[in-house]
Amino acid sequence: MPDVFVSYSHQDLEFVHKLTVSLKRHGKQPWFDQIKEPLVGIVAGVPWWKEIQYGIETADSFVFVISPNSISSPYCHAEICYARELGKRLIPLLYCSWIGEQKTRKTIDIAIEDISDDEEMPDSVTSSMRNLKNLVRANWLAISEIQYVVFAASIAFEESIANLLQALDIDLAWVRLHSQLVQAAKLWEASGFDSDFLWQANRLKPVYEMIKRYKPQLTPLLRDFIQPEAERLLAELMSIKTTHQRRSSIGERLSVIGDPREGTNVINGVPDIVWCEINIEGEIQIGSSASIHVKPFYVSKYLITNQQFEAFITPDNFESEEILRKLGPEVNSPYFQPKVLWSDFDPFLGTIENVMSPDERFPNFPRNYVTWYQAVVFSYWVHNLYIEHDLFARFKIAHKNSYPIHPSPTKHLDTKWIIRLPYEWEWQYIAQNGAEQRQYPWGEWDDYPRANTREASLNRRTTAVGMYPHGAAECGALDIGGNLWEWCNNDQYLGRDWRSSKARSLRGGAFDSDKGSSASKYHYNYLLPHLREENIGFRLVCARDP
Repeated sequence: MPDVFVSYSHQDLEFVHKLTVSLKRHGKQPWFDQIKEPLVGIVAGVPWWKEIQYGIETADSFVFVISPNSISSPYCHAEICYARELGKRLIPLLYCSWIGEQKTRKTIDIAIEDISDDEEMPDSVTSSMRNLKNLVRANWLAISEIQYVVFAASIAFEESIANLLQALDIDLAWVRLHSQLVQAAKLWEASGFDSDFLWQANRLKPVYEMIKRYKPQLTPLLRDFIQPEAERLLAELMSIKTTHQRRSSIGERLSVIGDPREGTNVINGVPDIVWCEINIEGEIQIGSSASIHVKPFYVSKYLITNQQFEAFITPDNFESEEILRKLGPEVNSPYFQPKVLWSDFDPFLGTIENVMSPDERFPNFPRNYVTWYQAVVFSYWVHNLYIEHDLFARFKIAHKNSYPIHPSPTKHLDTKWIIRLPYEWEWQYIAQNGAEQRQYPWGEWDDYPRANTREASLNRRTTAVGMYPHGAAECGALDIGGNLWEWCNNDQYLGRDWRSSKARSLRGGAFDSDKGSSASKYHYNYLLPHLREENIGFRLVCARDP
């Protein structure tokens, strides 16, 4: 790859030849067109301007040999224009010959003014401006802001070469990386923006570091090319045409490069949960039961992830016989009873060694193989962490748009709010959007990818949380339908006594159940609270319980 592209006038060829020989002697690889204008002698069939563009794209730096001859050359200015469009580093070289710097600059000013006002750029090149005089003035204004290297009879040639080499070697790492970026971006453009030509996250990391350091002006093409891989993948999810299989792959890839979404991770040992607000209260009926009044509450945007649950699985939480008492039985709610032992809660799974591993080990996948007891104690643990870290005062509210990169807003909740599993009527209120009574969380079933159910044909396996933004409930909660069945707080008879050993409600369907199971009012499945299955997970709500 060339170190430097040399733009010059053919009338200065003798000097440029001497210049490039010296650069080669000092280990540089200059690129320059030895034929130059008026384009005679070019080999037949060779796309001359394409070759010039390629030379500019691949060179680390762009040197413009300024002289009274080159300053009015349309070909030189087409090259400068292209280099500026690519964001190349420009190094001006003022070639004074024997007349001296002051006279050279004066002659250059005269040459610019002598250009005809109506002279157009030749059709053989491209440029942002077609009027030559306007383009020359724009380029000359940009070049004049850069310190140039002087080559004059009064200065020893090797001294000027040394100054030029010093300019070429400053920040060489960034210059070379920028050249690689430009070339890769052009290949991506030529491929029709095929994603296979994009750089992955690990290769882009030094690019972001360099950009933060040098703050260069990037072209729109380069900005698109270096868009973080995670952002590109999340943007791809927003297309409703993205297939089930691709959504599954995106989730796995995000787990490898790092999932940037708030609400899926852990921060300082605390599950980072964002909450969707259900701010309209109303009546709801579960099957043939009496009407139940639902008050406003919040629900976690995502199912609890592997990473979040793993933060909970520690010896302190699982090997202490007084886990619940230690976590804070003083909470003023009938939901949390004092002096309750872990062995009372889950006599079948009393140690950390007996906690079953998830079916999928990706950190951003929903936790499965969780008993109802474990989900309840997890919710209790999170509640107390919120008190300990004052997170009710900095309660994260989910954005309405699905994948914001900027932080979610917060609001202040008083101490009467508690975090727990949702009751079945709360879950259904979310799914049907209250009085609207939607058939599915998003509305009617159609052929678009909206949920991971058996119809998705993903070989009956989970996906990362939130891979179906078009299947969101009205409040913004994702995977309300499909992916995993969700534990509810009540038993199958709508009882609220958490000490009961009766079977517990499960809602939402899963990857191995058909679409009917994901309907908003479907509530067939119940399971004993000490059991666990690969298709069962959970999410949390925050509500003002009496």
